[in-house]
Amino acid sequence: MMVDFVRGHCRGRFSRLTVGTGDSPATVPFYERCGFVRSHAVKDFFTDNYDHPIVEAGVVLRDMIYFSMEL
Repeated sequence: MMVDFVRGHCRGRFSRLTVGTGDSPATVPFYERCGFVRSHAVKDFFTDNYDHPIVEAGVVLRDMIYFSMEL
């Protein structure tokens, strides 16, 4: 519902939505189901920018994965 709200609020004002997340089996499918497509990745984002491991759904996150959606 939140993604639909943001999409509706931004449509007509912007041409694209972009989100970034870790390469996690918990979040990647969520964004893909919402209609986002992979855009690009920033290698070692989490390991370079956090002083401790970031773990989600049992996966140690390394790269930031960006998704985008045309409005």
